[in-house]
Parts: sequence; C-alpha cells; structure tokens
Amino acid sequence: KSIKFQIVLVLKMEKKILGIFLLLTCSLTNATDYKATLSGKTLYMKGGNCAGLSLTKNAGLMGNEAPCKVDLPTKVRWLSNDMFIMIEKNQTVETSPPRTYLYKVKSLNGNQVILSEIWTGWNSFPDSDQQYTIK
Repeated sequence: KSIKFQIVLVLKMEKKILGIFLLLTCSLTNATDYKATLSGKTLYMKGGNCAGLSLTKNAGLMGNEAPCKVDLPTKVRWLSNDMFIMIEKNQTVETSPPRTYLYKVKSLNGNQVILSEIWTGWNSFPDSDQQYTIK
C-alpha cells in the first residue's frame, strides 16, 4: 500500500508541475513585444500638438512648440520588453549626472499607448501615467 501511495503522490506532483509549466509558457507566449512595436516610432502626448517622446534614431523628449522636434536629445535603452530608460545625451552641467527618464509600458491598443513614467529624481513624487498616440 505505501509504495502504491507514493507512486500516486509522485504522479500528482508531476501533473501539478506540468500544469504550472504550461501556465507560465502560455502567459509568456502571449506577451506583447513592446520594444519591437515602439522602437523607431514617435509618441505624441494626448492633448498636445508636438509634445512627446521620439524613440527613433534621433531619440529624445519633444516640447509642445512647432515645428515638432527633439528638444532634449537622449539615448534609449530597453531594460526589458516593457521598460525603457531615456538618458540625456549631451552633458549640460559638468558636475551633474545626466537626466534620466524611466518608462514602463502599461498598455498598447492600436496606435494608443499608456506609459507610466517612474520617478527617478530627488524628493518623492508619485509615478505618473500618460497616454500617447504612436506615429
């Protein structure tokens, strides 16, 4: 009886492990590749004319003044499939580190994307969500 009981336990454990593995595999295969979707694109802030983010070769932050152009050149570095950092490219003050802007993609629906800007500066300000249109 005890050997039969142990075999049944082992089979149940294997079944649970297989179920967990399949669940994780399915969730990973359904993940959206935000990096591939957003790289090379310009994101215009909802409610603005030109304000937004350029994730193109000439990356940077764009002000809301025409003509639409990058006002703060940055480098873009993807940290994961859904998180990227924009790092100030040109040193403006010799004694200060470059400004950084950390973003997490919260959702993507057609040409609309919601990014959460994660606060990286001094003081303790909350993270903020912003909607953009992809062009």
